[in-house]
Amino acid sequence: MKVFITGGTGLVGSAVVAELVAAGHTVTALSRSASSAERAEAAGATPLRGSLTDLEVLRAGAERADGVIHLAFGNDFSSPEAIARDVTEEAEALAALAGPLIGTGRPLVTVAGTPVAPGRASTEEDPLPTEGPVGGRSESVARVL
Repeated sequence: MKVFITGGTGLVGSAVVAELVAAGHTVTALSRSASSAERAEAAGATPLRGSLTDLEVLRAGAERADGVIHLAFGNDFSSPEAIARDVTEEAEALAALAGPLIGTGRPLVTVAGTPVAPGRASTEEDPLPTEGPVGGRSESVARVL
């Protein structure tokens, strides 16, 4: 199966790519940077350069795939405005990924999350972090996970 994945070099996505490649699937991973592209290649995926705001790149990746896995998110929790931008970006990216799949029977898999709550499971009722290294791939998030 040909799988297109966003967030394929992230915390969750890198594990998903490893499983897909080990199972014999052909994986194309959206890669925002040269270092991300290198990590994708090292994991056995083919990088497709672009970001969640490159809607034509997302559509092209989805069109060529038998299925799409969407795991990327902007992760800028610095302000309510930044979070709102990331959520808008996410909605537009999902629409671009889903468009080519409508009516084809090809799957689109995505995830959602809640804020980090150190020492316990978080819920939708927990406030979003407004400061500190909680967003992105920080050491504090890795320790909590």
